[in-house]
Amino acid sequence: MGIFYTMFGGSVMMIGMMLFWIVLIVVGFYLLHRFINDRKEELSPMEILKVRLARGEITLDEFEQLSKKL
Repeated sequence: MGIFYTMFGGSVMMIGMMLFWIVLIVVGFYLLHRFINDRKEELSPMEILKVRLARGEITLDEFEQLSKKL
């Protein structure tokens, strides 16, 4: 019984450690991916003006006035 317990206990510990590292790596990649995507979504003030103009929220005259201020 001692040999079986030692082999089984070692296997469980090895599987547990593998799962721990796999989960840690997956969480790390997820956080890195999320951080990179959040950084890409930031728009410059000029890009925001262009989007607002394209949506029709501001007129061309307003766009030109605001872009001069930037």
